[in-house]
Amino acid sequence: MFIDKKNYWELEEFKEFNLKAIYTTKTFGDVRNEEDRKNIISTLKIEDKKIYSGYQTHSDNIVVIEKGTPEYSEDTDGFLTDRDDVVIFTKYADCLPIYFYDKKTSAYGCVHSGWVGSYKKIGVKAVQILQERFKADLENIIVAFGIGISSENYEVSEEFYEKFKLQFSEKILENVFYKIDKRYFFDNQKFNYNLMIDYGIKRENIIENQLCTFEGDFHSHRREKELSGRNGAYIFVDISRK
Repeated sequence: MFIDKKNYWELEEFKEFNLKAIYTTKTFGDVRNEEDRKNIISTLKIEDKKIYSGYQTHSDNIVVIEKGTPEYSEDTDGFLTDRDDVVIFTKYADCLPIYFYDKKTSAYGCVHSGWVGSYKKIGVKAVQILQERFKADLENIIVAFGIGISSENYEVSEEFYEKFKLQFSEKILENVFYKIDKRYFFDNQKFNYNLMIDYGIKRENIIENQLCTFEGDFHSHRREKELSGRNGAYIFVDISRK
């Protein structure tokens, strides 16, 4: 569950893992602006950490942050690491952040999952990388959905629905789409939830939320169109909690 910290929302459940996972609000500014990022960095007290981010292209590309990994990556929509000295930073304006933590290896990360990334199963790919690169066990992986647009505000076309219907099973699509008259609506969080369950993540290890970027104090491309700024998702090890 996310707790309101005025300028950002913090994921309460990750505190026990000495992790700080947050999502910024419009009050905190637009994370594309350098001055706003500096303010966020100062508030979070992460000046001494290396911040890793990328040019997000709605891909399913995920970078594993190791020694020598550049702090900025092209064509990248997710990061995973087990390092204590870094901050993972991704940008949003309705798309869904998905946070990860492995209780055995302490590896963690975040991916940017708009509908394109969700269609490409970027969240599942992150879990697979945790298994392959960090030797994580499925039963130890925690998945937390960040703040994105709700299904009530996410109208899509019939062609959009048919695209997913051709690719995914009825089991995966259960409760993901609903129709009012001739209008279709898509639940991106529920879709990713179903993908995670189908892959083998335990239900009790999935954290959901009911917040919506369209309705809250967040930047929303659906609401603001080309005038929309960007919200920031940050995740890092909080040394003060160790």
